[in-house]
Amino acid sequence: RIGIMKTNLARFGRAGAIALLLAPAWASAHHGIGAQFDLSQTIELVGEVRQLIWRNPHVRITVAVADDNDREALWVVEAQSVSMLRSRDISKVLLAVGDSITLAGNPARGGKTEIYVTNVLLPDGREVIFSQRAEPRWNDQVLGKTGPRFATSGDSSEPSLGLFRVWSNAPGQGLLSNFNFDTHPLTNTALAAADSYDRLTDNLATGECASKGMPTIIGNPYPRDFIDQGDTIVMRLEEYDTARTIHLASVPPEAMSPAPQVGYSVGRWDNGTLVVTTTNVSDGIFYRNIPLSEDLEMVERFTPSADGSRLNYQMTVTDPAAFLEPAELELYWIYVPGVTVEPYECAEG
Repeated sequence: RIGIMKTNLARFGRAGAIALLLAPAWASAHHGIGAQFDLSQTIELVGEVRQLIWRNPHVRITVAVADDNDREALWVVEAQSVSMLRSRDISKVLLAVGDSITLAGNPARGGKTEIYVTNVLLPDGREVIFSQRAEPRWNDQVLGKTGPRFATSGDSSEPSLGLFRVWSNAPGQGLLSNFNFDTHPLTNTALAAADSYDRLTDNLATGECASKGMPTIIGNPYPRDFIDQGDTIVMRLEEYDTARTIHLASVPPEAMSPAPQVGYSVGRWDNGTLVVTTTNVSDGIFYRNIPLSEDLEMVERFTPSADGSRLNYQMTVTDPAAFLEPAELELYWIYVPGVTVEPYECAEG
């Protein structure tokens, strides 16, 4: 029967709320899941697929659901991006218009007939895990809990490639997941901006396809690669088809190609580590709306491991208008053979 099946309440305590606030990038990408959907509730729906929109930044599925009085409502089902689903071997071929499916997820705030999907039960009985934070719900025939995002590096790490390859996001890694106000003291102006931040509304202020600047773009959960072009290195990030040019010589800003959001980057090698200094960033925003000034300087260190399995990353952010002392951030990416940087092809709506 097509209809709403049940509601399962699973309330978060204070620790859960803090975990959501400091979660890795995938948990707050784009507008922020928590800004639109109530993560403290999980509901189940049974319905018929009427439309599939399989594109970045969010996959959307329209499902016809009937209530106990056989009145039909169209539910908008939102999922992660094509890029993130692809990294876990979830593709459009699993679903088709006309399929009868069961799905579970977080309902939209304000009573809208929208849901952020976590689990889908396909007509053939297989279960698809659409959210990385979800666990199997109906059976053990699960898709989406494996794939490149969950792969571990093995014998094919190819250390001879060094930096120049595609690197994938490692589970649990986020550039700002270790950021807190105790270890990164802020100026009064920055504190006031952070205190006024409302995660339920501020993440909705920009369009879905509004590109990001430094340092925010670095923490995205999508593949990235490094291309050796002699005097320069191009760092390509799948999200928003972003490209950074890193100059391997001291070049005055006026001689560099304009790149206002990602700034001007100059690199040098230090015993196998690529050290990159970036200035002239115009994006102007750090974490929780903390404003950055023209004095912002970022120093990054990219260090491939000896076996080629991971790329260790450190960033030092210096801006006297925002920080009382330089902020130190770090994470790492992993090498998974076969992963490529794909066109992002973002579309609004």
